[in-house]
Amino acid sequence: MTYSRKLFITCMALLLSFAGMPFVAFAQKAVAAKGVVVDETGLSVPGAAVIEVGSPGNGTVTGAQGEFIIMVPVGAQLEVSCIGYANQTVKFSGKDLRIVLTEDALFLDEVVVVGYGVQKKEYMTSSVVSVTSKDLQKAPQTNVSSMLAGKLPGVTAVQTMGTPGADHADIIVRGFSTYGSDNRPLYIIDGMESGQMVNLNPSDIESISVLKDAAAASVYGVRGGNGVIIITTKQGSKAGRATVSYDGSYTISKNFNEPELLNADEYIYWYNLGLRMDGKPDKWTPEVIQGMKDAGIYADTDWRSLIYNKFGTIQQHNLSVNGGTDKVTYFGSIGYMDQVGTVRNTGYNRINIRGSFNAKITNELTFSMNMSLRQSNRYMPGYDMGVQAYFDPIQRANYMLPIIASTYTDPDSGIVYPLGAKNGDAIFQPNSGLDQSGSQTWQAWDFAGRGTLEYAFGKDSFLYGLKLSMFAGLNLTLADYRQFMQNYTVYGFNTNTFKVEKGISEGITEHSFMKQIDWGDAVNLRPQINYDRSFGKHNISFIGLFERTKRYSEGMSGYRRGYATTFPVDISLGTKQAAVDPDVYGWYGWSGECGFVGRLSYNYDGKYLIEASVRREASYKFAPENRWGTFPSVSLGWNISKEDFMSQIGWLDNLKLRASIGQLGSCDTAAYLFQSSFKSSGSVTWYLGGGTTPVYGFYQDNPYVYRDLTWSHTTAYNAGFDLAVLRNKLNVEFDWFYKYTDRILENSGGTSYSPSLGGANPSWVNSGTMDDRGFELILTHTNFLPSGFNYNLRGTLAWSRNKVLSRYITDAYSRNNIEIGRPLGQWYGLETVRDENGSPFFNTQEQVDAAPSAPAGIPELGALRYKDQNGDGKIDRNGRDWVWLGYSQIPEMNFSFNVDLSYKGFALTALFYGVTLCNYPIMGIYSNGHSDGTMFTRPWYGAGGNAFKHVVENSWLDPDIVAAYDPSRVVDNSKARYPRMHNSRNANNDVLSDWWLIDGSYLRLKNLQVSYTIPQNITRKIKVQKLMVYLAGTNLWTLSNYPYLDPENPGVNNGYYPQQHTYSVGVNMTF
Repeated sequence: MTYSRKLFITCMALLLSFAGMPFVAFAQKAVAAKGVVVDETGLSVPGAAVIEVGSPGNGTVTGAQGEFIIMVPVGAQLEVSCIGYANQTVKFSGKDLRIVLTEDALFLDEVVVVGYGVQKKEYMTSSVVSVTSKDLQKAPQTNVSSMLAGKLPGVTAVQTMGTPGADHADIIVRGFSTYGSDNRPLYIIDGMESGQMVNLNPSDIESISVLKDAAAASVYGVRGGNGVIIITTKQGSKAGRATVSYDGSYTISKNFNEPELLNADEYIYWYNLGLRMDGKPDKWTPEVIQGMKDAGIYADTDWRSLIYNKFGTIQQHNLSVNGGTDKVTYFGSIGYMDQVGTVRNTGYNRINIRGSFNAKITNELTFSMNMSLRQSNRYMPGYDMGVQAYFDPIQRANYMLPIIASTYTDPDSGIVYPLGAKNGDAIFQPNSGLDQSGSQTWQAWDFAGRGTLEYAFGKDSFLYGLKLSMFAGLNLTLADYRQFMQNYTVYGFNTNTFKVEKGISEGITEHSFMKQIDWGDAVNLRPQINYDRSFGKHNISFIGLFERTKRYSEGMSGYRRGYATTFPVDISLGTKQAAVDPDVYGWYGWSGECGFVGRLSYNYDGKYLIEASVRREASYKFAPENRWGTFPSVSLGWNISKEDFMSQIGWLDNLKLRASIGQLGSCDTAAYLFQSSFKSSGSVTWYLGGGTTPVYGFYQDNPYVYRDLTWSHTTAYNAGFDLAVLRNKLNVEFDWFYKYTDRILENSGGTSYSPSLGGANPSWVNSGTMDDRGFELILTHTNFLPSGFNYNLRGTLAWSRNKVLSRYITDAYSRNNIEIGRPLGQWYGLETVRDENGSPFFNTQEQVDAAPSAPAGIPELGALRYKDQNGDGKIDRNGRDWVWLGYSQIPEMNFSFNVDLSYKGFALTALFYGVTLCNYPIMGIYSNGHSDGTMFTRPWYGAGGNAFKHVVENSWLDPDIVAAYDPSRVVDNSKARYPRMHNSRNANNDVLSDWWLIDGSYLRLKNLQVSYTIPQNITRKIKVQKLMVYLAGTNLWTLSNYPYLDPENPGVNNGYYPQQHTYSVGVNMTF
């Protein structure tokens, strides 16, 4: 059992022991309090919870006739609660009680944040899903995006890295809408667009709403095509006095299990066997090993243990104050987070400060303001870590020979140096790369300010219901990135000469320093009119506004080489210029949008609902004649449960039907393609006026204009229903959707100039079409049991599948995973031929002799067999032998199951999250479509370095060679998972095929939290209103088809920073 798990279990035991301490010393003499709970019509209310105030462990639940009995002292306060009713608190005077519950106005009038306002949920006709802070903060999290997985159906959150400060999840709403650009949703924070939500303190969030269909998102026009995520932060309350809250936690993190590497003895055994499989003699002979021992360089080294901390740590502290009166409310918070990564010398820290202020200046005039400030710092060594980071120390730790020591003492100087493996001229050594390669730092400062002035006409005015408001928002950003690459001395063991040679660090020939600063601002102005009025049973709501956003960004970067010091403080201290790029360069630019929005909602007696909205918007990215676009939507709803003919169905509380249609847009493309553009360069030569003297300077970067380009359009349809039965104890929400996107902007791959200039094909065209369809389901069940045990169960299921319908393709466009008639991102490659045992390998020489020509390498015993699809006698890796292999890496279906349990002050929350209908390859797939082997497909991938134990033990082996090498080993190739073991490469096996594609389905225990709330009769003695202690964990358990990789982040290309399990202990206090 690991140290972290032991600590987690010990803390859990202590918590349970503490919770079970007897508190009878504080109890007074109890008597039986009897009573009945009824509603306003006199009907009994079964299942209502009756709890003694201050003693959450003492409670009961009303029976079938609303009756209850509870033992409490005379004078005790009893709180009665039931779903759909307002809580009621009564004093027990010693007599039988009759408690009348009224319908909960808050429950009936539950509001959801939507575009530019809020709406009552019972009157909503669009598809919006939301989650509150209570649901989000079930376990400590460092960023908001990672909290969304499994909580919002239709929202796919994929965490691609575990790097501190860069471990946010990629968010996709309702699948892919386009292949011409990215599919990121629009983020709105407190009424204004923000690039991401990773800068937020999770503890500051009040709610998150996701606008999924066109009826909800069309008010954002060209920015809403991929869905809209609206985040609202916490505001003050009218509590009358200040309430101070503290939430703190300490977390330890451990990397997900990585494939086991060979130790020294195993490496020698398998590497020599691999050589014999190639017909070569042993390399690591006893004589060679003895020579290494005599030289003091032999060791059984676990290189991973040298780059990883025993565990990472995260500490979070959040302090907030809120309060107010009927005239003024306020909220303020400060949060601090410090994270030490699981990889040495990596980490992240952040400070968030936030404040809000709302004032009622007069009965009609109000003013509200939000401000926030964030400062963050992320650091790591000079070498990068992540997918495609070539000198990644994590990758190098997997490649390193386990038979050499990590240090070497120079016999002349006695100085101890890092010892690595030398391959050619390069010497790589992972742990020294963490300590001596230099440093990278990212410092960022963000400020956000929001202000709204609103005038609401009073009841005495004939304009009652009309509100005039002015919103102003400002975002300021400043980022400072610095990278110092430090050259250092390292010794390398030459695997060809078996000698130690002195050299320099891999990829760093000399000291260099780069500094980059970016700053920018965004200003949003929005005058708005709201009108809400009821005329009898007719209810009308209208929003009209004009919105203008303007952005400015600027940056500068400098680079120099040849530093004499290891602490460069300025670019000018470098003695050498950059080898290729300019030493110093800068950039600046403006962007913006403006638009008009109107939305009209009408309902009759809450039964018949209709809403129409439209946005007329302009984008700077397109030519003036194509700059403006119109995005309308209309939606209908029918609260059928309010009809008289449904009133006799006592178990039905709510049934609402919904349907919508509308248009969305996307303009996520390069700006100014409709204009010629110029760049400056010192390497471009001009000869002006027929002269012979060269002039260096500007050159024409984009001489060909595309004035016909415009945004893509998405027409979206949605239909669904909301159902509540059994006094709202069981709720069902269902949505079906279909989206059709046309005019997708794409690069055709043709000549780089337009037909108007004689080109055969335009380079940029609005030509592609695709669609997307799916459904989402939410099931929720809440109940109170007579024992005082309460539970809430919530399950979600979402599925979406897109299809590329058409695109502009030329002969120059290579085949890839954007295939007409297929979903986006699916995998294509070669189909393997299996024998009766399911083996895809050549197991007989007859099979080899009859094989078509290989796509690369050679067909041989133990190599993969491919199907010749067109029968031409050869396997074409990029032609007609390619077939569909599997789903995209982005799952088509995700599902979750959330459990909330509570009993006598205890609470348990668990979230299970899973995905299916997805695949990922375990071989390297690069951006140009080229495929290659990895450590997951063949041993000794890293230049003769180490190998994964499960790969060598499950490789195809020649029985005769093995019998001569190790007579005790039994060979059974019918169970082989990997091709013939080679010490050299056979490129035949390095082609993407169905054999290398893994079913990416998985089920994960995403969050688990156990908490205990100390009774108030205890906490009052220390002046604490509420005190809760908890234990929590994330990513605790995973069930998948391939246990050697994290299915959410299956990084195989040049390494990656792994995700982590986390174990937390925390406290929440309110004063």
